[in-house]
Amino acid sequence: MKKKLYVMMEIVLLSGTLTVLSACQAGAPAAETEVTDPAEETAENETAESEPAEEEEEPDTGDATLDDPRNQDEIGENEMLVVSFGTSFNDSRRLTIGAIEEALAESEPDFSVRRAFTSQIVIDHVKDRDGETIDNVREALDRAADNGVKKLVVVPTHLMDGLEYNDIVNEVAEYSDAFASVAISKPLLSDDEDFAKVAEAMIAATEEYKDGHTAICFMGHGTEADSNRVYERMQQEMEALGEKDIFIGTVEASPSLEDLLEKVGEGDYTRVVLRPMMVVAGDHANNDMAGDDEDSWKSAFEKAGYEVECVLEGLGQLPEVRSIYAAHAQAAAEEKGADAAVASSEEMAEVVDVVDENAVPVPGSALKDGSYEIDVDSSSSMFRIEKCEITVKDGAITATMTMGGTGYRYVYPGTGVEAVAADEAAYIPYEETSEGKHTFTVPVEALDAGVPLAAFSDKKEKWYDRTLVFRSAKLPAEAYEEGAVKTMDSLELSDGQYQVEVALRGGSGKAEITSPAALSIRNGKATARIEWSSPHYDYMLVNEEKYLPVNEEGNSVFEIPVAVLDAPVTVTADTTAMSEPHEIEYTLTFDSASIHE
Repeated sequence: MKKKLYVMMEIVLLSGTLTVLSACQAGAPAAETEVTDPAEETAENETAESEPAEEEEEPDTGDATLDDPRNQDEIGENEMLVVSFGTSFNDSRRLTIGAIEEALAESEPDFSVRRAFTSQIVIDHVKDRDGETIDNVREALDRAADNGVKKLVVVPTHLMDGLEYNDIVNEVAEYSDAFASVAISKPLLSDDEDFAKVAEAMIAATEEYKDGHTAICFMGHGTEADSNRVYERMQQEMEALGEKDIFIGTVEASPSLEDLLEKVGEGDYTRVVLRPMMVVAGDHANNDMAGDDEDSWKSAFEKAGYEVECVLEGLGQLPEVRSIYAAHAQAAAEEKGADAAVASSEEMAEVVDVVDENAVPVPGSALKDGSYEIDVDSSSSMFRIEKCEITVKDGAITATMTMGGTGYRYVYPGTGVEAVAADEAAYIPYEETSEGKHTFTVPVEALDAGVPLAAFSDKKEKWYDRTLVFRSAKLPAEAYEEGAVKTMDSLELSDGQYQVEVALRGGSGKAEITSPAALSIRNGKATARIEWSSPHYDYMLVNEEKYLPVNEEGNSVFEIPVAVLDAPVTVTADTTAMSEPHEIEYTLTFDSASIHE
């Protein structure tokens, strides 16, 4: 019978094939592979898998009926949601992901343990082939909310804090207001103790091969992201523990197969044992490591003259590894989920949309080094900022906010859910001024763009999500690097009379100005004639200079200087329309492309 072409790409960290301990020669034959999922571009220790082509038969992956998809309803108020990439290999799913889930259920009996996969390809394939329904992350979160879950602990089965792990954090953040508290546990390798425990488990699993002539090579996935450093870190841990015969490599990054061949070649080895440094032993382990293709690790070491044995056993089968996941989940449930909950939307004051989608962000690279006082808009009236000063240094912006109250203990650059998942060392505490005011100094990626900031309330003991926009409108023209923004000087217009489109924002939104406005250039200096829709403005302030109306009848008209184009400039107009004069802050944006005679 013809073998079917089984095209697959499977994220190894969270999924994959985990078969019984075997020699390479007895392993499954290699399958053709091709990229079918965008996750392959950024995966960390992961592969994805596609559905098999119709004309060939998929290899036997085990009995799906032995696996529990953990998608039951009516589960109570406490849930642990275990998020994995997923695998269509039924035995593997049960022995690795299922075993981790079972370990969590045993360690936290007050929680119902549920499952979610991030790969829709895997979910659909298992559904079509075996009739087993597994939730994706959004479906699992919706299910939890519909079930009335109040305390949710999300447990990603990731090896590292990398791109894939952060994708889960971001998706969960969208549901931060759906539960009374949300916590996310750390990935497998998060601190020195984790590395030591995993290294010891890997060493114990290979004890039988230590004869002085056998090199033990662990294969990880690898990533181009900074998180790839975990492999070098694990190699250092092995050496620190005196293990000179254990080598760590990757499929997709560094150290590579070539690096391992060179290192093993420097020793007096006659045999090589290959194992995956992945939570599961999936497509990479069965094919890239143990396959019969000439470019597999097995074939490469055999060609180099070594006797080769492959052990198709993922890290998820090691009890010591499962205990680390359980410890991380317990820490998230006890320390973060209870003590650092995220406020729901019902608990927050009215949220105001402060982000202008049409605004052009101003990065730090566009500004000269220095300190500048600016305005900040907050999405919540409960997060009042009395004063803000930004400091620009080597293209990086930090903002020091003086608060209108003293009710917040920390802030965190991100969402409340991300704050709960983060180490407390990442929290930014307040500093107290001599006047008793509280200030927070935070990084700002760009001005005029929405900046998520979580604030921890002392009174409520919860994180509250805020969005801040640090406005560039008050920046003087000399604050910008040359060429970063357009200025009147850069246009080099001749003296004369012109027209320019000008946009007004601020105030109640009811005031208007005439556009286009008259623009006069004399001796290289530009002045715009601003005509308001009301006669009740008696002066304007521009860069702290006061300008009086140039007319006595009709709507108020002012002639003000123009230096910066295509960026909002803050102005203040004093109105006498009320019983008492009142200053109102606006921004004017002059469109350089619209200037004409």
